[in-house]
Amino acid sequence: MHQFLSRHQIEYGIFIVEPVNDILFNRGLLLNIGFKESLKLTNDKWDCFILHDVDSLPQDDRILYACSDLPTHLASSVSKYDYKLPYLS
Repeated sequence: MHQFLSRHQIEYGIFIVEPVNDILFNRGLLLNIGFKESLKLTNDKWDCFILHDVDSLPQDDRILYACSDLPTHLASSVSKYDYKLPYLS
């Protein structure tokens, strides 16, 4: 991620949130906790958040990690569904 984000000249922070073993897994709860805790740790520094699973990494520099006024889904293809990048097929 560091190399990818550095090439895009983005100021960023990476926060990893892990579930606790004795609590039922809830992805939404983990994302909310990560959001709130990152604001506390950085004194509300960020005005843009991109949240995703640790195994969802960009594979192409044409994918822009940028905020806009509209929600954007960055994971249009997921490898567990055997996707193929169109320009590599």
